[in-house]
Amino acid sequence: MWDQPKVKAFRESPLKVEVPPERVPFGENLNPEVRLGLKPEGGFAENPFAFTEEDLLRGKSLYRSFCAICHGPNTQGDGRVIPLGVPRPRSFHDPGVKAMPEGYFYFAATNGFGRMLSYRSRIPERERWLIAHYIKRCLLLEACPLEVVNAEVY
Repeated sequence: MWDQPKVKAFRESPLKVEVPPERVPFGENLNPEVRLGLKPEGGFAENPFAFTEEDLLRGKSLYRSFCAICHGPNTQGDGRVIPLGVPRPRSFHDPGVKAMPEGYFYFAATNGFGRMLSYRSRIPERERWLIAHYIKRCLLLEACPLEVVNAEVY
C-alpha cells in the first residue's frame, strides 16, 4: 500500500479526463441568447422556444403564481400586495413596455428589475421563457386561445 500510485494536489493528473463537448448539465443551455435573453449585438432576444397552445395554460398558471401578486392579473401593476405598501410596478400596457420583445420579460424575471428580486433560482429557464411568452401573447397582444383565457388556474 505504501507504494501505490496516487495523485498529489497541484500536480498533473496521470489520467486524461475528457468530457464530450456536447455534454451540457441538465436544464442548462449554453447559448447566451437563451440563458440571458440578450442578443450578442445588443438588445433583447426573441423567444427561442416554440410553445404550443397547451403550454400557454401552464404559462398562465406560472404567471398567476409568481407574477400576479405584484403585477396583477392583467399586468396593470395592481396586484394584491400593492395596498400593503409594496411600490406599484410599471404597467405592462405602457407603450414602451408593450413594444418590447419577450426577452425583456425573461431578462427581468432572470435578473430582477428595480425592487423585483431575481427568479433565476426559483423558476427554471424554459418556464421563465414560457411566462414571457404568456405575458406577450395573451396579456399584451390579446392573441390567446379562448380555452386559456377562460381556464381557471390555481
